[in-house]
Amino acid sequence: MVEHDNNLERALDRWRQGIASLDEIRTLSQELGNQHFAPGIPALMQLLDNEDEIVRYNAAMALGFELHYEPATHKLLSMLASDIDEDVRDVAAGSLRTLWQSTKDQRVVRALATAALDDPDEDVRKSAYKALLIVNGVPSEEQLHLLTGGSLVVDRVRVQDIVNAMEP
Repeated sequence: MVEHDNNLERALDRWRQGIASLDEIRTLSQELGNQHFAPGIPALMQLLDNEDEIVRYNAAMALGFELHYEPATHKLLSMLASDIDEDVRDVAAGSLRTLWQSTKDQRVVRALATAALDDPDEDVRKSAYKALLIVNGVPSEEQLHLLTGGSLVVDRVRVQDIVNAMEP
């Protein structure tokens, strides 16, 4: 474990100095999450804005799935709404699902509903719909089915019902 920490610290130092290669940055953004290296969270937050889509994807994955870092929510919502890469938007939806499952958090529900209905990519729409259902709260059997089941069709009426139920 200490050896991993030292390697990650060295990689972080190279990145901070601006001398890390793109491959090193891609690996760093992945390994910080894989190793659950909490001291790397500030770097991961910065890497969410990296020009490379693989780096952004890895950083979003690390913060949402591995480190469960809720303060990344604002940036993940922004990525879901406007990142140019569909894989990055997809992982942003999944990260939000992981961070906010069964909470009915209104800003997350609204963003996922918008993506489920309007994202130009079908896979992102499906991921956002699945995330929406889980964030809104579904029985554990349905959640398991959503996470392990096959193809999923976005139910536009169900999405609208979820959004309408939030309004006072």
